[in-house]
Amino acid sequence: MTNIFFILLALLVMLYLWGKRKHSYWERRGIRSLPGLHWFFGNFKDAVLMRKSSGMLIGDLHKQAADEDDVVGIYILHKPFLLVRNPELIKQMLIKDFHMFPNRHFSAQSTIDEIGSSSLFSISNPKWKHMRTKMSPVFTSGKLKNLFLLMVESAESMGAYLRDQFKGDSKVASFNVKETFYKYTTNVIASMAFGICINSFDTPTPEFYTNSVIAFQQNFLRSVRFFFLFFFPNIGKYFGLKMLGEQTNYFRRVFWNSMDNRRFSKKKRGDLIDSLLQLKNEDATNEIFQFEGDTLIAQAAIFFAAGRETSITTMTYTLCELAKKPEIQKRLRREILEKIEAANGAVTYEAVQDMKYLYQVVSETMRLYPPAPLIDRVPLEDYTFPGTKITVEKGTPVYIALYGLHTDPRYHSNPTTFDPDRFSDERKNEMLPCTFMPFGEGPRNCIGSRLGYLQTAVGLISILQDYEVALNPSWLSTVDKRNVFTTPPMGFQLDLKKI
Repeated sequence: MTNIFFILLALLVMLYLWGKRKHSYWERRGIRSLPGLHWFFGNFKDAVLMRKSSGMLIGDLHKQAADEDDVVGIYILHKPFLLVRNPELIKQMLIKDFHMFPNRHFSAQSTIDEIGSSSLFSISNPKWKHMRTKMSPVFTSGKLKNLFLLMVESAESMGAYLRDQFKGDSKVASFNVKETFYKYTTNVIASMAFGICINSFDTPTPEFYTNSVIAFQQNFLRSVRFFFLFFFPNIGKYFGLKMLGEQTNYFRRVFWNSMDNRRFSKKKRGDLIDSLLQLKNEDATNEIFQFEGDTLIAQAAIFFAAGRETSITTMTYTLCELAKKPEIQKRLRREILEKIEAANGAVTYEAVQDMKYLYQVVSETMRLYPPAPLIDRVPLEDYTFPGTKITVEKGTPVYIALYGLHTDPRYHSNPTTFDPDRFSDERKNEMLPCTFMPFGEGPRNCIGSRLGYLQTAVGLISILQDYEVALNPSWLSTVDKRNVFTTPPMGFQLDLKKI
């Protein structure tokens, strides 16, 4: 028994010394790291124990560094990551030297999930560049105008649903914000990505909506699997996570039924399904780029997931901030009603584009609550930032923490104050390049950013033109602590007041 004790003690000592050695990586390379390292968790104890969102935690690490630190070394468990804090270095990496940083660290590779492994978000060059070029025409202004009509139609369904939440003559009603926006965005993105028309507000709930909620439902096991996919992808790929979960076969069936219908139809809608069908036909004989099967479904799935989540997050937090700031809410509502009246009482594409203050409000929300709070890249070769002695070894993950960068007092005055006027015509030029980039920057920025903004704007207009928004006494914590991305908890409540 004594021998077993000493063997275990020796193993623990070896593990401790191994961890200490790993945690000296940045010191040995002449790059400052942050104090308070845990011998096992590194800088990531609160995130691993799900006390804080991973994205928010890395943003806090950005803030803990000294002002003069252009970069800082951090550790997630034993693994070293470089956190870049200087906007000039960020610009160099994302734009000027993009050829050295074309790929993400998060690859979503899985040994059992071709769909998760093959999306535009996760694939590497040269496939990424080829796919991006093929899919870009989906997001032209002309295509967005066609989708805009679908957004307005879905917003009208949401309006009818919200009116039903009022009991009798009551002028105040509580509503589940995230669930409501899930239904609104599902209608829009389902049509674009899967080529089907549904109304998620119908009773009984459509099968597509029910399956889409289950597929992306966050639970403890999914959180753990996603954590490893994001930060330790070489391990995470063996964890058996599927992007669409147990609903994978259901979405396969929906996708291929839609593809078959389009193949024999002469009518082209110019959406993602049409582009994927064209991609399949053009690349059928291309030995390098074979985009078929689950690789095609992957593009629909990632746009469905990302297109919903980013808009839901932005709309929810916008309403939350407006509920805290009634004067800003009144100013925004006044603009919305004036622009709608000028468009003969209709919510038109041109009217939305003319709502400058709405754009400012949404931008300020994304500054404080960036939906994707981390930008990650991996150098293809050993890389030294020009004009510095900072060298990153090939394959070392490099992060930009948007939550930290967006609230850094060096670049944003009164950084924690919700102030949409910082994006006004008079002040927006005060903001340095690469200090506000909720959709990323450079060639690999978000391809659907304009679609996301338009969908968000229409959803907000639909509510604010008819209601005042107020905080609900039972509202939950603002950020889901189990999620890498910035997202509100599912039960988030706000109050609506008829005006």
